[in-house]
Amino acid sequence: MADLVILAAPGMGAVDEGFAEPLFQALKSGLGDDWSRVHTDTILYQGHLQPNLERVFDAMQKRDMDYLRARKFMLYGLAEAAAQLTDIDQRGGNYDKTQQAIHQTFERAAKATSDTAPVILVSHSIGCSILSNYLWDAQRPTINHGVWRDGGPKGVHKGSAKDLFLRGKSLAHWYTLGASNPLWTAAMARDQIQAVTSDTRGYNFRWKNFYHPDDLFGWPLKPLSPSYNQAVYRDYETRPLADWSAASWGPQLVSHDGYWQSEMVQKMLVEDVKEVLKKSAARRPSALQRTPEVV
Repeated sequence: MADLVILAAPGMGAVDEGFAEPLFQALKSGLGDDWSRVHTDTILYQGHLQPNLERVFDAMQKRDMDYLRARKFMLYGLAEAAAQLTDIDQRGGNYDKTQQAIHQTFERAAKATSDTAPVILVSHSIGCSILSNYLWDAQRPTINHGVWRDGGPKGVHKGSAKDLFLRGKSLAHWYTLGASNPLWTAAMARDQIQAVTSDTRGYNFRWKNFYHPDDLFGWPLKPLSPSYNQAVYRDYETRPLADWSAASWGPQLVSHDGYWQSEMVQKMLVEDVKEVLKKSAARRPSALQRTPEVV
């Protein structure tokens, strides 16, 4: 049984199911034998939206248009975000289906590990906002939408170890890559821009945000509001602005897609995983403690 769960959520655009493989391979290489102690999975939360997006894009290609790759990227990303907000209160709507996909991924993780195993989330782009919605709802005592309405899914006792796990309360780290949260909240008053809590309501995790200076969709989060400043541990530039070798690149899509291959992200995650596994081993009862004494 694994000692640690790592869940990865994709970002904008059509999703290749192997999107997180560069990061998982770096972990496998960096952890050695400890890799067997890790359960990994991907949160494919937008599967129900893909057929509609593909249909619209295919229809649009019948007209003359330039920059098709950029257009597809924009169409998929913004349409996915809009779909989450149009039917938030509707049972069985897009918001519900998205949260169900996240919840089911946590369910699989609970079966592969335990209800108390530490979790590390790694989300990209619009996936950061999607995971934020899930955690925000999970952190409310009452909510009237999503999977946590009416106290949560049937069959899970509120306050049980499984309920706490599914709500993300064993979360140890949250890595947000190219987070687009400011795009959806900037028009709000500053005191209304609220982040999920990382250190209250039974949560205690370190939130690290990574952004590339040339990435128009990836933003620092601490300056967004006092709430974000408190919740986010630190914003990291994957390429410092002082790196003049790339200063002429300008705004681009390549930087938004490059976080899974980022050496900084991979190196830091390996270090954090090692630390979590070390703590997990220290908490695990020894063989003598597990075996009743024979008289």
